[in-house]
Amino acid sequence: MPHFASSRDINIEQFLTWLQQAFNNREIAIGLWIILGLLFCLSRADLRSSLWNLASALIAPKLLLFFGIVAINVVALCWLLAELGLWSMSQMPPTILWFVMGGCVFAGRALQSKEDDQYFRKLFRGSVRLGGIFEFIVVAYTFSFVTELVLVPVLFFLAATLAFADTKPEYAKAKVLLEFILATFAIVLVWNSVSSIWSQPDQFFTTDTGRNFVLPILLTVGSIPVFYLLFCYSHIEQARIQIDQKTFQSDDLKKYARKRFFLIFPLRPWLLRRATRQFHVLPARTNADVDQIISDIINYERSEEAPPTVDTTEGWSPFEARDFLREKGLRTNDYHKGYDEYWASSEYVDLDSHILPNRAVFCIEGQEGIVTTLKLTGKFMDDFDSGEAIQKLRVIGALLCEKAVGNADIAIDSLIPNSEVFENEMIIDDTTVRAWGERYPSNRGFEVFLTLSR
Repeated sequence: MPHFASSRDINIEQFLTWLQQAFNNREIAIGLWIILGLLFCLSRADLRSSLWNLASALIAPKLLLFFGIVAINVVALCWLLAELGLWSMSQMPPTILWFVMGGCVFAGRALQSKEDDQYFRKLFRGSVRLGGIFEFIVVAYTFSFVTELVLVPVLFFLAATLAFADTKPEYAKAKVLLEFILATFAIVLVWNSVSSIWSQPDQFFTTDTGRNFVLPILLTVGSIPVFYLLFCYSHIEQARIQIDQKTFQSDDLKKYARKRFFLIFPLRPWLLRRATRQFHVLPARTNADVDQIISDIINYERSEEAPPTVDTTEGWSPFEARDFLREKGLRTNDYHKGYDEYWASSEYVDLDSHILPNRAVFCIEGQEGIVTTLKLTGKFMDDFDSGEAIQKLRVIGALLCEKAVGNADIAIDSLIPNSEVFENEMIIDDTTVRAWGERYPSNRGFEVFLTLSR
């Protein structure tokens, strides 16, 4: 029995030694708090059921396959880096941490990225940015385990509070104070690392340090092609489902559409989305319609690279008009053929931070190759104060007028007054500017419209 106890003590001591060598005090403290959080959730019946539902969702076959592909890619990258002398078994713990905290997160965000996000370019640039050196220096040396155990929840609480304060304009002063406190903590962390490196440079500038520095960069850059292929495959599956949903189109036509779309747009998911949408919107009824959809999309893509000139007395170029409100998050999608005309619409943006926020959307309408109407719409609910939202809509409307007609002196406050029902109109050169407001049929809110027409 004493021999057994001695062996157990040795095993525990070996484990603790390995733990301290593989992870720094901050990483151990974060891990401990995560474990304590999980134990707390397991101790509560209501939280335990939610945790079980989350675990059940994570072990779904499709998610396991998704994470498995990411894991296989990481293993392949580690093998390649080891062959090049850039990876060793001592880097197994940071590699696993990158897979859990970085690889899976990046891959998940990749599936949710949009056409205009430039997510993959930003991911590449972010992985090789100079700020990575700063972050690496900050985490190179940590405080004692007890200090880190206290510091981690404090920093988490401050960051969460700052994120909440950032959503409410009335908390602007609190936000400034929180930013100052976090900046102070950052200075302390930097000073601790820099002073430690300065006093013991031989312990910092080692081969292992260099490997640990380039590891997340190489793993991220090396994983981007796999993330992109997963992104493309997810859109192929979505397109397959959407095409099969239509019942009025024959099975032969849907089979032909899938074959043609997947053959021509397998690595351009944004074009595949357009093709699937047009297959439904037009709608396509023959194989020739499918071929025409493909031709129109390819021609539009080519025209976007070298937009044709448009007579400004007749309208606006669709490639310019879609970007008029880009800085406000109101860039439209591609200008495409609808039932009666060509049009494009942005996604909705929030005009305030209410639980059900007042929102705005921007549309462009017209004929093939030319936009004749620009339309900004604000949607407001009676249950929430709309003062802030109306003022923000005016700012967006003034920007639209400036971009569209080159006039920054329009009396936007008069054009869009503090009223729910109104109608105003003015003519600027060849452009008719009209604004009006009307109540919803349900009488629970109102809409404000601003149009510019040629």
